[in-house]
Amino acid sequence: MRWHYRLPVWSDFVEVHWSRWGEAYVTPVEPDLVGVAILSRQRPELAWFPSLAHHLQDASRGHARGCGPLRQVVSRRVAGRVLLVGDAAGYEDALTGEGISLAVKQAAAAVSAIVDDTPASYEAAWHRITRDYRLVTRGLVLASTPRAARRAIVPLCALLPTAFRYGVNILAY
Repeated sequence: MRWHYRLPVWSDFVEVHWSRWGEAYVTPVEPDLVGVAILSRQRPELAWFPSLAHHLQDASRGHARGCGPLRQVVSRRVAGRVLLVGDAAGYEDALTGEGISLAVKQAAAAVSAIVDDTPASYEAAWHRITRDYRLVTRGLVLASTPRAARRAIVPLCALLPTAFRYGVNILAY
């Protein structure tokens, strides 16, 4: 679930909060509006995240909204002369923020395939364009499934800043 809270934004960055029962993603939306999405297999509770709940305690909360899917699998991106780009073409995780940069690259490949009158060639181009992103993102999603691994990710990134930067740069380009 996700909600908008009306209060001054306290950070320019997306924050991720973890608890035993789920994850909370906090996104600055406007100077006085914060988006909060809680991902869990159970009915979400803000109380699972005490420091976040403290930040939001005096804020007015908007209506609950859905926030999925978090993985969109597409069997193929080409059907005749129809080519899918961006989120419609599938993605591993909606929260990595790579969507626009990949969509622009996919759109360029789709245009080339159309101009060259080879729409079927776009499927291979899509796989090439998204390969590194898919490997890194899917690997992180799978690696973070066990609770112990999830708890170790941030400390491990702090110990290995070069590896962390490398992973971030793969997702950024």
